[in-house]
Amino acid sequence: MTYSWWQQVKSQLGFDPHGLSQPWTSHRYVVVDLELTGLNPREHEVVSLAWVVIEQQSIKLSQSGHLLHQGVSELAQSPIYHGITAERLQLEGLPMAQILERFGGVCADSILVFHNSLLDTRFLQRVCKEHKVQLPRIALDTLKIEQRRLARQGSDIAFDALSLEACRSRYGLMSHTSHDALSDALATAELFLAQANQISKREPVPLSALITAG
Repeated sequence: MTYSWWQQVKSQLGFDPHGLSQPWTSHRYVVVDLELTGLNPREHEVVSLAWVVIEQQSIKLSQSGHLLHQGVSELAQSPIYHGITAERLQLEGLPMAQILERFGGVCADSILVFHNSLLDTRFLQRVCKEHKVQLPRIALDTLKIEQRRLARQGSDIAFDALSLEACRSRYGLMSHTSHDALSDALATAELFLAQANQISKREPVPLSALITAG
């Protein structure tokens, strides 16, 4: 898929519904990270949802959020990884319907960004379907962007080469080892901006260039 392909589709349709041909810098991005009780969306639950907003190539920390899910039925061993206790969920948590209402408002007219989207999107799609919330149609994955970049360079991709920490290190970003959803979303936002600026070479390339780049 290339920019010319997107242009051809736009010509055939007569419009560009998702702004794929518009400069990537003109879009608003919401970088998302979840904390979970496990890896199976059929059995496990969302513990918290965090997001960081990017507008005009700038991270807007004042628009960030980290909401805990009050309705988690069983944390099991997951606090070992995310540190959120049942007591904290009861004190600070919200029902999932309220979390998605706030998150949906933040995401309106935005592009979602994840690191390793496969896991988080499966959970998000499940809870959004349950609560009849519509997610944005377009999402980017910093892991996939990096995977394509390394593959096109002919690099051997080790098992741990696509972790958030490993990807950040290749762009000279500070070390990051947190498992807190908000700090992970911030770390992913920084990685995304580094990747986008390298891909675009600081030129106003279209959003489609980020979708197909590597």
